[in-house]
Amino acid sequence: MMTIWQDLDSSNNKATQIVEQIRLQIEQQQLKPGEKLPPQRQLAEHLAVTVGTISRAYAQAELQGLIESKTGSGSYVKSPTNYQQQWGSLKGNNQHIELWQNTAFTQARAQQLVPLLQNYAQAGEQLDQLLDNDHSQNLVAQRESVCAWLNQSSSCFKPEQLFFSYGAQHGLNLCLIALELVGERVLCEALCYPGLITLAKQLKIELKGVALDEQGICPDSLLSHIEKYHPKALYLTPTLQNPTTAIMSEARRQQIIDICRAHQVIIIEDDVCGLLPDQRPPAMVEMAPQQVIYLNSFSKGAFKGLRFAYLHTPAHLQTAFNSAIRGSVWNISPLLVDVAIQWIQAGFADKALIEQRRLIGQRAQLLHHHMAGMDYSYQEGGLHCWLRLPANWRCSQFVAAAQQHGVEVASAEHFVVDNQASPNAVRLSLGQAESNQQLDQGLAILAKLLKATPEPKRQLF
Repeated sequence: MMTIWQDLDSSNNKATQIVEQIRLQIEQQQLKPGEKLPPQRQLAEHLAVTVGTISRAYAQAELQGLIESKTGSGSYVKSPTNYQQQWGSLKGNNQHIELWQNTAFTQARAQQLVPLLQNYAQAGEQLDQLLDNDHSQNLVAQRESVCAWLNQSSSCFKPEQLFFSYGAQHGLNLCLIALELVGERVLCEALCYPGLITLAKQLKIELKGVALDEQGICPDSLLSHIEKYHPKALYLTPTLQNPTTAIMSEARRQQIIDICRAHQVIIIEDDVCGLLPDQRPPAMVEMAPQQVIYLNSFSKGAFKGLRFAYLHTPAHLQTAFNSAIRGSVWNISPLLVDVAIQWIQAGFADKALIEQRRLIGQRAQLLHHHMAGMDYSYQEGGLHCWLRLPANWRCSQFVAAAQQHGVEVASAEHFVVDNQASPNAVRLSLGQAESNQQLDQGLAILAKLLKATPEPKRQLF
């Protein structure tokens, strides 16, 4: 047992060297899970160091998760955590091909994430200081780091106007609270993100849908709605609109900004898919930073599952957003924010977005192959398409038929606001399928259904 321990270098910290020996011996399986380490006095004599040095080394190794101490028994190599047993089955048992949720592709993250998390073992008291921070707007240094990343292609993001949230849905909730929109009217697209519809119901907000065309919100319809309802805010997704996929031109964006500025209406710009197209018009916040609340997150590409989002607000709303955060979650975990920053600074966020675009391109080819000749809208870089159904299919019939054939799609009725008529269409997600092969299979089933005649309803006499 003692022969595996190497002599120490007197010029370096001896406790640290012992910890590294423990780590190396575990990696090389010279020390196995559950194996007892030498008593401290015995190892001290063998390595010609003090017992205190061994005590410090064992304490550091325990902090790093390499060993565990048992009172009255000694120190043992820690057994690896059985995460399958601890977390249970993480995959659902749905046998259907799911194309209903507008989600990003799943990419491998563990290999990059584990070393970043291991670095915290070296942080010591600084990690305690980070965790003790409870500022609602988080640390200035953290905001500066995220702004530096955002300003790679812009210069409008300012640390003093940046806030963080637990995903874009939480960020949208903060917007509605900070703008004091509970019980008020809010304008949005006539076909809108269902998450806003859910929040509006919870907060007793009345949504009024503005007419859409191939670019998104129509200026004339927006103006008439503002004059009729006198709203405080407009919510919209100008890039890869959900569900229609529309991308608003720069000229149209300027029209919308000019109308809202003239009537003192704040714009909530949801840009969660805005980083996916290779080319796109400037974000509205770049064109009017004092008129626009900008909302984005990691969920659609940079780091799916982290639940990290960021908001850039007009300067005059800083106090309101600080209050909204205090009233909902007190503050955003500084450790979560730091993990996001480490991910950015390691280059993993940009690499994940590049890989997301590559995967989107592959799946878009499958979409175009199977939907050739169909009436659908899709934009380069998009995670979803908007499929208008043939006249012989009603939306509810098609959704039910697709489900019977093992494919789940999103009905148009989920996106309708203000009791307007639901279009005869469905949204298809390209990112939710587990593989290209599964998406190929699902799209083939849908294409066959679209060309078929719906089964007539049975008549009861």
